[in-house]
Amino acid sequence: MTESCEICFTAPGDWEADSIEEHVLNAHGDAQPSVRAIYGDRFEHLFEEGAAAADAAGEPDPAGGDAPTDLGGAEDMGPVSMDDDGEMYGRKWFLIGIGGAGNNIVDAVLMRRDTLARNHEDRARIWQGGLAGYGLLNTNIAELEQTYYAKELKGYSRNDLLSNSIIGFGKHGYSGMGYRWSNGAKVAAADFADGGNPFRDRWDMTSQDIRDAQAVMLVHSVTKGTGCGATPVIAEKLREEVQESGLVIDQAILSSVVIPSEGGQQSAVGGRAKTNGVIGLSRISRSADAIIPFNNDHLRRASTDIEPRIEGIDRYNPPEFADLNKPLVAFLEAFTMSSTPQLTDRDATMSIRGSVFDVADSFRLVEDKYPHDMAPEERPAVVLAPALGRLRSDDISRSSLELLTRNTLLQNRLADFDPSTAWGGNFMIYGPEEQMADVSEFVTDGTLQEVLNGEEFLDAGSRSGVETVDVQVNQLVIPYLDDVFMWGTLWNPRMPSLESMYEHAKRLKDEGQSVQAEDIRDVWNEVQPLFDCLGRSNML
Repeated sequence: MTESCEICFTAPGDWEADSIEEHVLNAHGDAQPSVRAIYGDRFEHLFEEGAAAADAAGEPDPAGGDAPTDLGGAEDMGPVSMDDDGEMYGRKWFLIGIGGAGNNIVDAVLMRRDTLARNHEDRARIWQGGLAGYGLLNTNIAELEQTYYAKELKGYSRNDLLSNSIIGFGKHGYSGMGYRWSNGAKVAAADFADGGNPFRDRWDMTSQDIRDAQAVMLVHSVTKGTGCGATPVIAEKLREEVQESGLVIDQAILSSVVIPSEGGQQSAVGGRAKTNGVIGLSRISRSADAIIPFNNDHLRRASTDIEPRIEGIDRYNPPEFADLNKPLVAFLEAFTMSSTPQLTDRDATMSIRGSVFDVADSFRLVEDKYPHDMAPEERPAVVLAPALGRLRSDDISRSSLELLTRNTLLQNRLADFDPSTAWGGNFMIYGPEEQMADVSEFVTDGTLQEVLNGEEFLDAGSRSGVETVDVQVNQLVIPYLDDVFMWGTLWNPRMPSLESMYEHAKRLKDEGQSVQAEDIRDVWNEVQPLFDCLGRSNML
């Protein structure tokens, strides 16, 4: 099957061309840096050999000769940003969606990216500059076949998916792992047995693209077997087999994880979902630097207020999750735009200006707050509790900032957490230039930080001892937004839903005589460190 264009994301049926090379030359000949970045293996043939042939025939060069490169339109930019010398900037994420939930969320991100590009919105640059690459992995071939990634972006057949996206190729029946996390771990480990490396040999993602990103974001759930069991193995192998060895500081790995809700659909599996949640979070915390937990109940509440336009999401995401994934995508988009080098083009109509907030800024500060006697290999990932609020008002005052903070930390928490128990947090406030001019004054004079630290929110003044509750505030000007938004990650707060999961798993470990209970006892040394670090009472 003929591949879709990786620059404008169109399928062959939409081209006025008979081949991918002819389409790239005709449609993107004036955007050579994008073509070089995406189709480097064909660049010489397309432009250098093509230009020589055109000269010999006395025809104009379709690439425009030495004409300046136009990076102004979304259709010409491609998923890459360049500096003034045509060099690529480092991109923020390599996204890997693992299991059904992870596949759906990464699909939603890609549809959001393409929605912005298709509508020629300047914000398309956020994702075009922010993604170094992406891929989907699963043990269930039927789930993969229904994805936007497989159908629209790659045009993959079932056989293509088996070789490019299946975990445990040749080791199972490709129908998923159910709720058996241990099976998910086994089939993932089988891919790497006997010197195998599917990142190098099979999966649709290259090691160089992964290393080009600031960080890897693994997106998955911890309820079912693939997301819970396979993801920690894949994260560990990323460290060992893909990332550059010998670095003083490793490339960051983050986990965006959907955790079980107290009620709703997941209650049907009762204790199994809670147990898998505890095990999955604890095992991924050994390889990841940070975990961002999302809870469907809270995403549902936030979706009435935070609803980015994502064309096609109702077709490719299951109906019960399409609306829930929108605020999650909006949260990741805000995280992405904060340090994506947006432009290259000094005359561009859009410029994101303000604090540069890199991936490592979200969790490195917290690592210094862990106990000194905790060995580095035992130190769990930092839990970054997510929140995203919105202020629909032109009036910027202390009172309106208090309203925005209340909306962010109390109404639009994207997981179940208590902000007054957090070790601190990072916040980013962003909006249009005319409103951010007023916001900036309240950031500079410390008013916003004072609001965030207040009794109703982080309650920083209640902390006794020498360790402080630190709050970092960043600000950005984002043209073409109508409202002011606040994005936040709170460090290691108490999370009642996680505590409930932990207590259930502990009772099973202490009293159970089942195979499941024995499985928990086998991994309990990985469970305890993560849960010992949640809540301000555990901050030394």
